[in-house]
Amino acid sequence: MKRILLIAAALLVCVAAWGQSFLESVTLSLDKGEEGVYAVGEPIKVFAESEIDAPAIVKVYINGNLNNAWRTDLSAGGKTEVFNASYDKPLALMVRLSNLKDEKDSTTVGAVVAPEQLKPGFEEPADFAKFWGKQLKTMRKMKMKTRLTPVAVPEKYEGKFVCYDLEINCVGNVPVRGYLAMPVDAKPRSLPIAIYAHSAGKLTKKWTRSTVERAIKMAKYGNGAIGLDINAHGMLNDQPEEYYADLQEKLNGYSGWPIVDHENYYFRTMFLRMVRALDYLCTLKQWDRKKVLVTGGSQGGAQSAALAGLDKRVTHVVVDVPAMWDTGGCLLGRTSGWPKPIEHNKDNPEAARVASYYDGAVFLRHFKGELFVNVGLIDLTCPPASVWSAFNVCPASHKEIHPCAWKGHSGKYSLPEAPRAEVKKGMDKKIDEAIDRFLK
Repeated sequence: MKRILLIAAALLVCVAAWGQSFLESVTLSLDKGEEGVYAVGEPIKVFAESEIDAPAIVKVYINGNLNNAWRTDLSAGGKTEVFNASYDKPLALMVRLSNLKDEKDSTTVGAVVAPEQLKPGFEEPADFAKFWGKQLKTMRKMKMKTRLTPVAVPEKYEGKFVCYDLEINCVGNVPVRGYLAMPVDAKPRSLPIAIYAHSAGKLTKKWTRSTVERAIKMAKYGNGAIGLDINAHGMLNDQPEEYYADLQEKLNGYSGWPIVDHENYYFRTMFLRMVRALDYLCTLKQWDRKKVLVTGGSQGGAQSAALAGLDKRVTHVVVDVPAMWDTGGCLLGRTSGWPKPIEHNKDNPEAARVASYYDGAVFLRHFKGELFVNVGLIDLTCPPASVWSAFNVCPASHKEIHPCAWKGHSGKYSLPEAPRAEVKKGMDKKIDEAIDRFLK
């Protein structure tokens, strides 16, 4: 009877253990810590600390592609070496540990080898400057018409900040729209410009839309700023949900729409709206005539690079997991940056040519200000190799890049809850501190 009770207790412990996901019960770590940067030939060691005894599958991805896989066993309360290898060339890798019974139940860590040697897939098109010069000239021929509508600010900011619903006409019959904020009674030539550009996502999600709160957040940086929260699609602010649902239906899948030519790519007008917005902001008497900062994550990073490459007034770029940086990575055998235009237009020989006019690595070749980048080493949407290759070709006067071995895309971190919150807070803080520092 006693033996039966012991067996039953053991089974209960096993069931309880398997009730936890790998993400919450297993922590992967690198011998070099959070940043995960290695030299050519340097051993990369990955360890698993587990709360359960369990069989698992190790899968290794090189530059986004599955390279190898094998089975291993985890020991509760122990630290198991699950990977040990070195490489003789620059690359990005991920080590994923999956439940043997359910491979979707997994945890992942990333590393990068000699990232300073990574190069982008695209060269700059010979007529790149001519093409974008034509686009800007056409846009600027349109007489600028603006609409500023005062809007209420949250009570805690009353008397401290003013905010406006902003609209500016632009090419493509899609205006610049967003919220503009600044400190009350700001003196002439006293404020830098700080622009926030939005990431991609369903327009039914509120985080894809401009907000008064975000505009004020931008206006609070440094010692105060002209803050603009510009949305990516020129959509109206503060509308009924039906408006955003209808617009989402119209724009559904826009990032993967078939490529026709570089005059008609969806991102052309998106990038031009960034310049149009800056043209307007630079007319404001409060601008200090010195600093222009642009920031954003993912698609916001794409817009930031485009503005920095197209307009010499931009002095600072601060981005998190930027998209469209090295969309030609697949030409070198790597996973390309979102939206992976070549992969999504496999039967279209024009895809690579058109994409090169919109690539962050090409835009950044023309930016000589200060650049700050957060990159996730397990991000497959905006892969680390694509981000680094664009970073490397930028002739910035000062640039820094901050990798995180457990950081994925859209704020996802492959860690148990407690350390996940701490690491995420730390990475977000880096962005805030960089913006604040640059604008002071």
